Amino acid sequence: MAGGGQTQLADPLMGQNHFTAVRWVLAIAVVLGHIWLLTTGFEPFRIHEWTASYMAVNGFFVLSGLLIAKSLHTRRDMKAYAVSRFLRIYPALVIILAAFVLVFAPVYSAEGGGSLFQPETWQYTYKVLALGDPDSAPAQIFSQNLETDFNGPLWTIRFELAAYILAGIAFMFGAVNGPWRVLSVFLLVQSVYLGAPVFIDTSALPPSVMSLLRLSSAFLLGMTLWQWPILRRPPMLAVAGLIAAFALLGGGPLGELFATLALTSLMLRAGLPKRASVRIAKIPDYSYGIYIWHYPLLQVFLVGQPDLSPAVLAIMTAPLILLVAATSWHVIEKPVLALKLRARPINQKTVSPEVAA
Repeated sequence: MAGGGQTQLADPLMGQNHFTAVRWVLAIAVVLGHIWLLTTGFEPFRIHEWTASYMAVNGFFVLSGLLIAKSLHTRRDMKAYAVSRFLRIYPALVIILAAFVLVFAPVYSAEGGGSLFQPETWQYTYKVLALGDPDSAPAQIFSQNLETDFNGPLWTIRFELAAYILAGIAFMFGAVNGPWRVLSVFLLVQSVYLGAPVFIDTSALPPSVMSLLRLSSAFLLGMTLWQWPILRRPPMLAVAGLIAAFALLGGGPLGELFATLALTSLMLRAGLPKRASVRIAKIPDYSYGIYIWHYPLLQVFLVGQPDLSPAVLAIMTAPLILLVAATSWHVIEKPVLALKLRARPINQKTVSPEVAA
């Protein structure tokens, strides 16, 4: 039965769940990976060649696809959808870019770069806001560190927004409106992503092409889960089977697919329990703040202290990262989300704010 055919009371996705806690875990996995990357140049948390931070990004996109599909099919209001997507991403993003212009660039750039009047500073800011590639070292920022980029994780933001836009267009044209249609689209994109390296030299393509296919595949997997509710509660035997398949075959050409499916099964088991804990369901969602703020904060601590060990860096930065993420949530993100929720139609009041897309 399609996702739209279930009643809200029967579907745990429409009530309290533990997906916020799952997002915390994914965000922490990204942070830990970057702590080691910025201090040693190598992420040790990996199975086969798949690092925990790499797979955490896939996990974020699977959850995003699931919740976006829910939002599209329950609200069916494209104007509200567009406003909601904008408000979820841009306010916090604007704040960190303002911090880049006013604090990070002037203080942590090489001498002569990064001032308020430096064109590179504003070009980088515009590029990020306009969904360009932010993987660069604007104004020679953090030039003495092992990694010289300002905020590497921001590279996924443009793909997240692209997924929102493409999902909305696909919904309007009916391409993802039904279990078999969305499954077909998912299988098509996944096949192109897996098959492209077999038939062409993908190194000759712009890196964004394969990244778009990779993250679109994960996002469409989430959208497929909305249309197939029976798949949202995988039995433990299926979870164990997917984990075993990844352990055995994760180094092959289908390795990433097995890894994403195994991770997704674990996220569904953890995020959609038969009986959700009210305490866990209501924890504040600091994951976005952790994700967009941790990298430049780690870089700041490494300025002048390049020999810090990963463990020491983690201990030193954890309180500050949590404080900044909490401030982002309570001062920026949550108030904006409250405005979005107040604008919802009355017939959506049964949807818990904790799972609002």
